[in-house]
Amino acid sequence: MTKLNPDALALLPFELRAEIAENMDREDWKPSEIDVMRRHCEEILRKQAKERQTAALKQGDKKPVVESFHDGGRTRDSIGALAGVSGRTIDKIAAVCDAAEPEKYGKLLEDMDRTGRVSGVHRRLKIARQAENIRAEPPPLPGRGPYRVIVIDPPWLYNKRDEDPSHDGGRPYPSMSIDEIRATKVASIAHKDCVLWLWVTNHHMREAFTLLDAWGFQQKTILTWAKERRGGGVGDWLLGQTEHCLMAARGKPTVTLSNQTTLLRAPRPRGAHSRKPVEFYDFVESLCPAPRYADIFSRYRHNEHWDVHGDEAPS
Repeated sequence: MTKLNPDALALLPFELRAEIAENMDREDWKPSEIDVMRRHCEEILRKQAKERQTAALKQGDKKPVVESFHDGGRTRDSIGALAGVSGRTIDKIAAVCDAAEPEKYGKLLEDMDRTGRVSGVHRRLKIARQAENIRAEPPPLPGRGPYRVIVIDPPWLYNKRDEDPSHDGGRPYPSMSIDEIRATKVASIAHKDCVLWLWVTNHHMREAFTLLDAWGFQQKTILTWAKERRGGGVGDWLLGQTEHCLMAARGKPTVTLSNQTTLLRAPRPRGAHSRKPVEFYDFVESLCPAPRYADIFSRYRHNEHWDVHGDEAPS
């Protein structure tokens, strides 16, 4: 929201001045209304350029200078001066307004007008378009990649604690040592701009960071799954009712951030041991665009967009 600057009014075409002057005292000029001025100004300049060309032809000039309303950004800067913003901000407002014509981006325009914030909404528009392009990419080769998003749920080794009465950790699947997990060729199937989600138990948090280092990923944050149905949980000293997933990245992946938090509330899935909730996979898809996703050491396939890997992965 802004108030127009009267000192900059003279910079605009005459046809706009009287129209704008009537509303100079308003305090609530929305970005979309500023863009209407921009469009109106360009229409006037386009009309004037056409009139000059027509007049030149009537005067017998066989090769009149072709004119247009594009003037190196001077008109854009004049609109910006009137609104008290930069010419670059005028460009961002125009981009959001132009994109709002399709229904899918209409909310961005609503948010920009409601808050008066342009740069943040414009950045969301750029990311949304990047995400749309990424999802439309040809899919990676199954099992070979490169994948823009990888989920890995290692079968962590607990054998050293099997005789400890403080540990309740029976496993219905073969486990792997840290060295064996580290040898998994995660980096070879990862896109240069990739997000990695690494599931880790409380007991193996320290080792998980060494895996990220070995695979060439940098940890960004930690998602915690609060299991709303405890059931027959296992754990080290305390029964585990939470599980963690490290979000890591390499390169510059596209992530559609909005108001997501580090807490995932979801019930423990019934059936297969160690299976992760469907809410997690929905969360990953909404946050990390990709033509296909990889799920390593999986015992469950979320939908047709996921390639699952592991000796117990569904076909």
